[in-house]
Amino acid sequence: MHDGFLRALQTQRPDLRQRWEALLRAERVSSPMAHPDTLVHLMDWTLDRLLDELRQPHFRRHSEHGAPRSAGLGCVCGKNPLLTYFSTAEQAVVETLLLDDTDLRQVSSEDRSTSLDELKAALHAVARREIDSFCAVCQSRVRHEQEHTAAVLKTAR
Repeated sequence: MHDGFLRALQTQRPDLRQRWEALLRAERVSSPMAHPDTLVHLMDWTLDRLLDELRQPHFRRHSEHGAPRSAGLGCVCGKNPLLTYFSTAEQAVVETLLLDDTDLRQVSSEDRSTSLDELKAALHAVARREIDSFCAVCQSRVRHEQEHTAAVLKTAR
């Protein structure tokens, strides 16, 4: 990742957070846990985890060798409040960094593209851990898995 992207992410953090909150508040609330007033308190923590991920030697090493990007974010029942939280995070990051490119003027378009892909991959890594953690305790997941198993057994007969 180009150092200019890391600097831009740090210097534009207040704008990024503000844009992210606006995007999150514009989304339909699917549950009390998905309410923006609940989720905005996680934003600084998430941005810190994103920066930590980007600074990890293992992340830089894998991204330099073209490691496959993480699979799309999702959960079995689709009710995880972090799905919208992280999708709006990605949109806010892209908009903030590319629309106000003051910090990125010296970065070539190829480096911008590569750095943006790396940034998205890092955000997906953070998102995947958090979404999976939330899904692990979800009661809908257990019910959905039971229904899926029953359907598979029924078609196997």
